Amino acid sequence: AIINFMRGFDSGAKFKETVMSIAENYPQQVVACNMNLLSTHDTPRILTALVDDFDGSREEKAKRRLSRNQQEVAHDRFLMATFLQYMLPGCPSIYYGDEAGMEGYGDPFCRRPFPWGREEWELQVHYRRLAQLRQKYEALRFGDIRFFQAGDKHIGFTRSYNGRTFRIYCNRSGDPWDIPAGKLLYGNNLRTVAPSWLSLGGKGFCITEDL
Repeated sequence: AIINFMRGFDSGAKFKETVMSIAENYPQQVVACNMNLLSTHDTPRILTALVDDFDGSREEKAKRRLSRNQQEVAHDRFLMATFLQYMLPGCPSIYYGDEAGMEGYGDPFCRRPFPWGREEWELQVHYRRLAQLRQKYEALRFGDIRFFQAGDKHIGFTRSYNGRTFRIYCNRSGDPWDIPAGKLLYGNNLRTVAPSWLSLGGKGFCITEDL
């Protein structure tokens, strides 16, 4: 569901349908343990899956790498995709090397050695921040989920637990999305436009807590 939304195959409605189908049809304890995966040992790595559907021979795939333009697009999509991975109910599960910026098609090209000393620093900082949020706020681990926006390339939902509510916003469109400010906890590509409002730019995402 995340990849389809990020690739533009879904405006947000199907994403909501998929997530709520799981949340509404399984016990909360099961949902909380669900493995949220973006890559695995036999599927294309998430950076590649977000931009490249190349279906050539094994020899071609072994030599092929993302172009500079593809890398830039994949990087922006990756940040939002992993943000969603950590904000949704379930257990965010990282396939080794994704946090370092590895790319590759399906098995065996998704199983290359870890790039020690060549990790992408920005991605690692991003992952650390997401992990800190999950650890600090119980609502992101145990809270319920309710959507207030799912369409027009916008996704918005709440995670609530023990009287605290957090709002998650993702803007895949190219236009700004004005949202209530709340208490900003983390975000990308946003700015304050008024004391009580934020402007979430294209490709922007954030999490706020209701005051």
